[in-house]
Amino acid sequence: MSGQGWMDYAREQVEDSRAHGEGWADIVVDLQGEGIGEEVIAEVLRERQAWAEEAQEWKQHGFPYEEIVLHLREEVAAPWGDVAHALMSTGMISPDVLRVVLPLMGEESPLPVVQAALLEGPEDSNEAEAWEVIGYFFPEISRDDGTGALEEAPA
Repeated sequence: MSGQGWMDYAREQVEDSRAHGEGWADIVVDLQGEGIGEEVIAEVLRERQAWAEEAQEWKQHGFPYEEIVLHLREEVAAPWGDVAHALMSTGMISPDVLRVVLPLMGEESPLPVVQAALLEGPEDSNEAEAWEVIGYFFPEISRDDGTGALEEAPA
């Protein structure tokens, strides 16, 4: 099946599952069981704003942000940048998103989260505070050189 064929198939599966009241975590398991790749799953869930919906629902139920992050990553297959977007959809500002997500990333590159928080975060976010948080957790990341690109300092 072509890439577009997989996308169309995944969209149909999601529509059917949502019509039957299935939650996003169950839908991800079903899509994975159908042999659909993680890139296709991510794109379809991104289109449906599944991660934002899930984060908002979990926040309304009073779950701590750390648990929301782990749920999005482990059960709903959210890439790190999309986790940051989902948290911002709950009303978190960029520095707070960084404080929650960066410590949970382990050895993975923080650039998707940093980019989401700095470049696509709410306009009222405090950029200076966000850079302080980034510097605390990942001092090897530097501000851009005027080109708009974030970069990791050489090791």
